[in-house]
Amino acid sequence: MLQMAFLMLFAVVLQSGKELTYESAYAKADKENKPLLVLVGADWCAACKTMKSTTMERMKESGDFKDVVVTFVDKDNRPDIASKVMQGDSLPQLIVFSKSEDGWKRYSLSGMQSEGRVKELLRRASGTESEQRLVR
Repeated sequence: MLQMAFLMLFAVVLQSGKELTYESAYAKADKENKPLLVLVGADWCAACKTMKSTTMERMKESGDFKDVVVTFVDKDNRPDIASKVMQGDSLPQLIVFSKSEDGWKRYSLSGMQSEGRVKELLRRASGTESEQRLVR
């Protein structure tokens, strides 16, 4: 019985550290009425790897994403999603979809970004300025 409880706890811990797919992240953002932050990158992109493993990880650990749902889309593995959320071909792209009374609004940055610029993007997304509707 104790082993079963331990295995269930271990599975929950593993699941909580797992990245959300775009689809599950969108569903969670919609359900919880939170902004959706999407980092579009690729395994071969050094700036993408740095953004994901340093900037984004530090922000996650410091609690900057507590009110945001975050996901990563690999442009090569998910070209269907990447082509719908990206503007242009430059990588990395950081996109925030924020829900408002008029629907989902789009805000984005291209290229390597500092924590300060990502925080600025999140602040901008919480305002009323809009760019584009969310792709479902």
